[in-house]
Amino acid sequence: MPDDVLLMILSLMPVKDAVVTGSLSMRWSDLWRNLIRLNFDGTEAFHKMASDKKLCVIERCKYVNQVYNVITSHTHPTVQDFRIRFDLDATESQEIDEWVEFALDKKVETLELDLLDKTYDIRDPDENYEFRLPSSISMLGEMLSLKNLFLKGVSLLGPTLNEILTISPHLEKLYMFGTDVYPCICFGGQGINLKHFKLVSCSGIESISLHGFDLVSFTYYGPEIELHLSDLPKLKEVVIGEVSVGLENNVFSQISSCALYLQALELDVRSPKKGLEVNAIIKLPNVKKLTLAMDAEEDDCLLEFTSIAQACPSLETFSIALHWFSPLKRRRKIRRVAAPHVHKHLKRLEMSGYYGRISDLELAVYVIDNAAAALKKIVIDPCCQAFGGRLSKEDCLKRLPAARSSATHQLTPLLPPGVDMTIL
Repeated sequence: MPDDVLLMILSLMPVKDAVVTGSLSMRWSDLWRNLIRLNFDGTEAFHKMASDKKLCVIERCKYVNQVYNVITSHTHPTVQDFRIRFDLDATESQEIDEWVEFALDKKVETLELDLLDKTYDIRDPDENYEFRLPSSISMLGEMLSLKNLFLKGVSLLGPTLNEILTISPHLEKLYMFGTDVYPCICFGGQGINLKHFKLVSCSGIESISLHGFDLVSFTYYGPEIELHLSDLPKLKEVVIGEVSVGLENNVFSQISSCALYLQALELDVRSPKKGLEVNAIIKLPNVKKLTLAMDAEEDDCLLEFTSIAQACPSLETFSIALHWFSPLKRRRKIRRVAAPHVHKHLKRLEMSGYYGRISDLELAVYVIDNAAAALKKIVIDPCCQAFGGRLSKEDCLKRLPAARSSATHQLTPLLPPGVDMTIL
C-alpha cells in the first residue's frame, strides 16, 4: 500500500499505538512521524489513577514524556488534528504551552485540550491550566487554519477569547466544558465566523451577549445568567438548561429576538413543580424539533409543558426526556389537556425515561390524541435518565424489564393505524 494509505490507517489509532509500528520494518520506522492527526488519548489510565495517588504522578510523567517525544520527532509540516486528553492542571502549564505552540505552528485545524480530572469532576478554577496564545502567534496576528477549538477543564481569560475570535477568521466551532471563563462574554460583528458556540458547566459567567454574526447553533448549560441574543439571522438551534436556567429564568424573553429563525429548541426544565408561566411562552413558528428534559420524580402531572409544543405550529419531532430519582407511582386518574390542540405536522414522538407512571402515560396520550393524523413513529426508551439520586446503575437496569412491559401494555392499545412504535 502507498504511504498515504498507511498514514490514513495510522491516523485512526491512538498515537502511542501508531508509534509502535515504527519497529515493524525500515519502511515503517519513520512513517508515523508524518501523521497529520495526533490524538494523545490517555484516559484509559484514569480508572487506575482514581484509586492510587502515587500512580497519578507516574502516569502524568509518562504522558508528558510521550507527547514530548512525539512532537519533537514529528516531521510533517502540518497537523490537521491535535488532541490532548489527560488529567493535567496548572502544574504542567509550561509543557502544555509548548504543545499548543507546536500545534498552532503546524497550522492545526482542530485543537482539543481535554484536561478534566481523572474522575471527570470539574476542578477548582485556580488549579486549571490557563489557555493562552503563544507570543509568536500573537505577534503574527492571525491563525488562518484554526477551524475547531475544544477546551475542557481549562481557564480562559476574556482578552484571550477575544483575541482568538479576532485572529481566527475561519474558526467555526468553539466548545467549552468545565472551563473557567470571565464574567461577561460579549462579542459579535462581521469579522466573526463562528457557527457553533457551546458552553457546558463553565464557571464564572454572569452574562453572555452575542450579536451580528452568522451563528447557527448555541448551547448553554450552567447557572442562571443574563443572556442576550440579537441580530443572529442564521441561528437555527438553541439549547438551554441545567440548574435554575430555563423557565424560571424567563428563557423565552431571552430567545425572543431569534424566535423567527429557530428550527430546533431544547430546554432542560428543572423543578417543574414550580409551575410554568404559560403567558411567557412566545410563538416559535419554525421550530421543527422540540426537546424538553424534565424532572419527573414524584409522578406529578407535566401536561402544562405541552403548551411549549403548542407554540410550535411546524413541529415535526417532539422529544421528551424524563429525569427521575426514584420511580414512584401514584394511583390517580389520567388527565388530559383542557383544550385539544391539533399538531398537523407532528410525525415523531421520542420519550426517554418512560417508566409507565401516570405522568408518563399522560404525555404520550397527549401526542397520540392531538397528532393522530400526522404521527408516524413513537420511540420509547425506558432507561432511567436520572443524573444522580438514590438509584444505582444496577438498580436502573433491574427496572428495565418492568418499564418495557408497562410501555407495551399501556401504549400498544392506543396506537392509531399506521403508527409504528419501537421500545428500546
